[in-house]
Amino acid sequence: MSESGQRTCDVGGNRRHTFAPIEVADVQTADAIPYAWQRWAVAQLVLGRSVQDVIADMTSHGLSAEASYAACLDLSSHPAVEVARWSAERLAKLESVLSMRQQLRDMTGVGSEVERRSGVSGREFMEDYYSANLPVVLTDVCDEWSAVNIWSPSYLARSIGSEPVEVMTGRDSDEHFEVNSGRHQSTMPFDQYIAHVMDTAWSNDEYLVANNHFLEQPAAACLWSDFAIDERYLDPSRTSGTVFLWFGPGGTVTPLHHDVSNVLFVQVYGRKLVRLVSPLESHCVYNDVGVFSQVDAAQPDLAAHPLFARTRPFNVLLEPGQALFIPVGWWHHVTALDTSISLSFTNFRWPNAFEWRHPHIMR
Repeated sequence: MSESGQRTCDVGGNRRHTFAPIEVADVQTADAIPYAWQRWAVAQLVLGRSVQDVIADMTSHGLSAEASYAACLDLSSHPAVEVARWSAERLAKLESVLSMRQQLRDMTGVGSEVERRSGVSGREFMEDYYSANLPVVLTDVCDEWSAVNIWSPSYLARSIGSEPVEVMTGRDSDEHFEVNSGRHQSTMPFDQYIAHVMDTAWSNDEYLVANNHFLEQPAAACLWSDFAIDERYLDPSRTSGTVFLWFGPGGTVTPLHHDVSNVLFVQVYGRKLVRLVSPLESHCVYNDVGVFSQVDAAQPDLAAHPLFARTRPFNVLLEPGQALFIPVGWWHHVTALDTSISLSFTNFRWPNAFEWRHPHIMR
């Protein structure tokens, strides 16, 4: 059991899975095994633990030995559990392929840096990065942007004034603030939000993020003339719902996750540190729900998430005027090192819609 009270299970010395703790208070009677414990037992059996080990764990938490034995014996022979074992073995096969790729990669030092380029043509970008699913820093996307020279919190305050805007608030009180983002939406006057940002040295509590759709508001229309759509890579005819603004103090964090489409992320004001992890290492980031990882990529807890030690993150420092192409499926963790303004674009000239399947939290 981990220090957090969660149970962990190693499968074949390779994969480690974490399950939420279940307290003895959940037991209804001494001779009955409640649904939550049955579900936990099924998960352990599917992951390869023996019936004896599962029973021992259940009884160590105060459950009846007789009831635990009967429940595990019944569950271990249930057809649904057999199907689940087969599905888990198929997943393990895919993960073994990814582990093989990691092992081969680690034989060399190739691929430890993200390229920084300028003058990349549309065709070269598509062939070498977009279709190859490789990140790249583009240093000339903003060469003609006035935004890089004039945007600041005070400029935004003068431009937008006290128009009501939606921001994310109360993030510091919620460990899973991104998964629970719908609970953190607040509306406030824009100049009031800017005052909060300017009074904050370092915080993740308030953040204006892409999901707040700031640039779609009529009041933000005046900002569009300060930047341009780079037609080498982006389609200027498709800007509705594909261009997003991020604005917050130093210390704002977007936790480790992947996007379901390609993104061109442009730093306009301040600096951001982006940590990238290849999708070929997805089996090491503990993706338990949606597009999110359990791992804090800035300070990974390798006792709780030992497989993350096998990843090779790419650290990219983005300064004003630099753009990072984040390929679809690449895991990334973003920290603002200063008060920061960023733009992101998804309106590429090439297809940018993909089919995804995601895990969901079991309730």
